[in-house]
Amino acid sequence: MRSRALSPDEAVESLDTIRTVLARTTRYTHISWVGIALAGTIGLATSAGAWLFDVSPREAPREFLLLWCTALVGALGGGLWTTVRKARRAREAVFGRKLQVVSLGVLPSLVAAALVTCVLVQSGALDLAPGFWALFYGLGILAVSHVLDWEFQVTAWAFLVASAASFFLLRGAPHLAMMVTFGAIHLVLGVFRCKKEGACQPG
Repeated sequence: MRSRALSPDEAVESLDTIRTVLARTTRYTHISWVGIALAGTIGLATSAGAWLFDVSPREAPREFLLLWCTALVGALGGGLWTTVRKARRAREAVFGRKLQVVSLGVLPSLVAAALVTCVLVQSGALDLAPGFWALFYGLGILAVSHVLDWEFQVTAWAFLVASAASFFLLRGAPHLAMMVTFGAIHLVLGVFRCKKEGACQPG
């Protein structure tokens, strides 16, 4: 029995289906907008609290570092919880190969950020930390952008631009720098992802 040749429209439709299947199998889609928005909320709240109680990286470096380490733990914990929840809802493996790719890709930037932070603390230049943190965070996202949706790459470049602003324009305003980077940028991404996933549609 001879097989029927595909028409041009059927061939294009088949290629689109193949591309969709490949995208789903190669992209990491378990990062929840809830976790992203939570990280942004924590960033804004921490920045506001540091400004309100005058926890300056120059006058109170230990308190500043402790405050933001606590915020980091909270954001990571919330992100992990929402990621696990989203993966289980999709009935997919939580700690699969794609998560390993993302984790190992981001790890060098996290290690570099930790080492640079230690150097800044010892040299008394912790006011540079917001710029370096945004820089390494953006580089970490770029390192794994090939398995993430396009908006994460845009977000990574936003962090890199904000890093430059933190070094030069906002060096004397570390709380504002952290509010813009780890607060506002996260919230914008979270809202975008919420609308993209259809979770923020009215009704």
